[in-house]
Parts: sequence; C-alpha cells; structure tokens
Amino acid sequence: MQPDDRATVLDALIIGAGFAGICLGKSLRDAGIRNFRIVDKAPEIGGTWYWNSYPGAACDVLSHFYCFSFEPNPDWSRKYSPWHEIRDYAERCVGRFNLWEHIELGTAVNMARFNDDSGLWEVDLANGALIRTRHVIDGSGGLHVPKIPPIEGAETFEGEHWHSSLWRHDVSLEGKNVAVVGSAASAVQIVPEIAKVAKHVTVFQRTANYVIPRKDRKFQAVEKWCFRRLPGYGKLYRLLLFLRYEWLAYPIVKTGANNIQRRYAMWQFKKLLNRHIKDPQKRESLTPDYPIGCKRVLISDDYYAALNRENVELETRGIDRITRSGVHTRDGTAHEADVLIYATGFDTQGHHVDRRITGPGSRTLSEAWSDAPVAYEGCMVAGFPNYHFVTGPNTGVGSTSLIFMIEQSARLIVSCIRAAGKNGLIAPTAEAMQAYNDEIQSALSQTVWATSCHSWYKREDGRITVLYPYNAQTYRKRHVAMRSEDFEISRPAR
Repeated sequence: MQPDDRATVLDALIIGAGFAGICLGKSLRDAGIRNFRIVDKAPEIGGTWYWNSYPGAACDVLSHFYCFSFEPNPDWSRKYSPWHEIRDYAERCVGRFNLWEHIELGTAVNMARFNDDSGLWEVDLANGALIRTRHVIDGSGGLHVPKIPPIEGAETFEGEHWHSSLWRHDVSLEGKNVAVVGSAASAVQIVPEIAKVAKHVTVFQRTANYVIPRKDRKFQAVEKWCFRRLPGYGKLYRLLLFLRYEWLAYPIVKTGANNIQRRYAMWQFKKLLNRHIKDPQKRESLTPDYPIGCKRVLISDDYYAALNRENVELETRGIDRITRSGVHTRDGTAHEADVLIYATGFDTQGHHVDRRITGPGSRTLSEAWSDAPVAYEGCMVAGFPNYHFVTGPNTGVGSTSLIFMIEQSARLIVSCIRAAGKNGLIAPTAEAMQAYNDEIQSALSQTVWATSCHSWYKREDGRITVLYPYNAQTYRKRHVAMRSEDFEISRPAR
C-alpha cells in the first residue's frame, strides 16, 4: 500500500511505536481490525526506552510489573530492568504480536486535520506522505520532548552538551570535568555511573528530592526457572507487586492523615540519607522542605554514596549563567566544565501539541486546550471525533506501572472504535468531559501534589493536568467498557 494513495483509507493510524503503540496494535488485531498502521519518528522500536539510553538508565517500576499482563517476561535479569532489556522486550512483543507489517519507523507526524467533508482524518507525515484514516490514536509518550530551562549564556558554552534523553554515546567522559544540571530522576541514575570515569562531576541541584532505597539485585537462576516453568508463580508474583503499589505507594500521595505508608517512606529516606551523608551541612542540603510525595519520590541505592566521592561535588547555590568554559553560580563561583549534561526533565504535555491537530470546523487542539489540557478519562476530547489518546491529560502515575494504565486505556479506545462502526464518528459529550474533569480536579485537591510545593506536576495557576488522583484499581474499573451515555456517535454521509 502506498502511503500517499488518496483512495486508500486506514481504519486507524497509531502514532508511536513504544509500549502504547504496541499495546494498541495488538488490541486492534485482537478485535479483528487489521487495516492500521503504526508510525514513529524514531528509527527503532521502544519509545521512551529508545530515547533514554543514558548510563544507568533503568525503570523505577519493578520488572515483572513493567511488562504486559498478556506477555509476561520470565527473563528479566534484575528486579528493576535496565533500559536495553526493556527495549529488547518491546521489540520481541512486536514480533510476537505480528506487528512488523504495520510499522513504519523514522516517520514523524507533522499535522493531523479532520476533513469536514469526508469525515476522515488526514495526517501529513514528515516524508511528504498523506495518510487518510478513520481513527487516529496518539500513543506518543511524555518522556521524549526535552525540557531545557533558559539559562543566560547557555549558547556560548564551547564544550559538548546534551539532554539526558539525547545521550552522546560517541563522546567519552573519561578524564573530563562534567556539569550535570538537575538532580531528579535521570540525574540520580546518571551521576553514579559517570562518576566512575569522569575526572570531576558537579551536580547542580535546585531542589532537594526524597530518595529511598531501590533494593535492586539480580534474579537468581532458581527464580528465573520458576518464572519460566511455573505460570502460577509469575501471576502470583505480579499480583503481589500490584498490591504493593496499591497499598504502600499510592497512600503516600493522599493528604489528610499522617498514614503509616508515609511514615515508612520518610523512615526509609532518613535512614538512607543518614547512612551515606555524614556532613550535617550536605545532609541539610539534601533534605526537602516539602511533604514527601509532593514531587516524584526517587529510588536509588548509590546516588548518595556517589555524592561522597572525592570527584563529585553537590552545588546548591543556584546557577547564575553559563559561560564558554563552564557554569557560574549566584555567589560568583566558576565551575569549569568540558561537558554539560541537562538532566532537566521533559515537556510532558508538549508531545500532544508539538504537531498541529485540527478538528472539525478548523478548531485546533491548542485552542481547545487554551485554558488547560482536558480529556475524558484521559482518552478523548469533546469536539475531536475519532481522535484518541493512550496516555492523555491526567493519566500520569507515580504509584503504579504506566504499562498497566496503557492496557486499560487500550480497552476503552478499542471499545469506542467498535462502537463507532465502519464509518461512524465518536466523541465524548462536552458535558461528560467537563463532569469528569471537575471530578478529577476535586480529587486532585485532596492529594499532596496540590500542596504548596512547586513541581512539574503543577502549572503556574496551580492546576494539575498530568497526574491521575485515584489508584490503579479505579482506573481499571473505569476503562473496562465505554459508557454510551457519555458519547455522541454520528454517521455522516460519505
């Protein structure tokens, strides 16, 4: 099939060949829908785990819960999977689910617009091709659009520099002075690894983070044997991991009570900090001044230990500017650097609007979200029929596996596609979407994320458009099937 054959119409176009795209591809095939395509701007499978290949990159969710429930992996090497194993697993899933015939890599989406006359979506690809499709499924993740803060003089730096998600594997850090801007999730994995080879590493911390032990280790041979030979063992182990996140991790984000889970997390943090950091001043610098859970709780077995190395320096005085040869802090101190690494996170909503999405009546998604990003159950937007999000607004989680959430979203999306039928247009009603958003925002106000601390979770106006306020069980229940009363289905003449 030629991609720009105007007479050809796909049933669905999936954007992204990471876990969301793979899950939706399998779900469509299981539903008997084979006329679809998956496109991804990356040259390889993996999504987040293709882009994030920095030293020490690994998942913060336990391995046997960071895989599809319908495709368990008995061969994880560790309790927390390194990035290359996750990417390899994703590629194996593509083969196992017969998805290669649907995938086109190295193909970015420039624009998606709804044709009012035909009732179809027309998608322009970066290679010049035009795709006509009944449904568009946005399966792009939120951890691939780098967010680099504006720092005076950054453009003048003469050394090598890059964002953590665009790691320069061709540049050796051996014997180099390295400046790491940021001290959150990526940095706590990067710093211990590069400190082993770099001459000197300076970590520029703006805000302290809570860090608790990862307790990572290799799986023993007998454990792998049990996962491979005893299916019931793997299912029970996965269930226990699910309950662990539901009962131990999720309650930390709730406000209104000093619950045992929060006290236990604080005890873990203090024990880890006190064990590795003996200098009272440094310990104070590494102690957050906000409630635990307000920002992402980090897990690491070696970050604090790395900060004790003679060649590692923690800098908390704030960056004033960047010069040709390094970083100057606000007190006037110059930190010489050969390499500058930005571990500064991502634009978690930018991946939805970094391409122009235009719905009926030439209304763009940016216009619809001019106040704030809103999507019914995180999956669809009123006024944009047959356009679906796998991990849309308010689907982010810090207390369970995103792959679990993806599976639930896939179930609802496929239900909507089947309900629309061959030529139907389906979208949530504006009333249903508003009611859902009102409920979500009310529930979010009862979480620690809504407290006084500043985080990437929360916008300047205090609104939280990234995170889901309920637990994973609730998300599953709400995505089992579509509630027909919340949708409008029309069948335009073609």
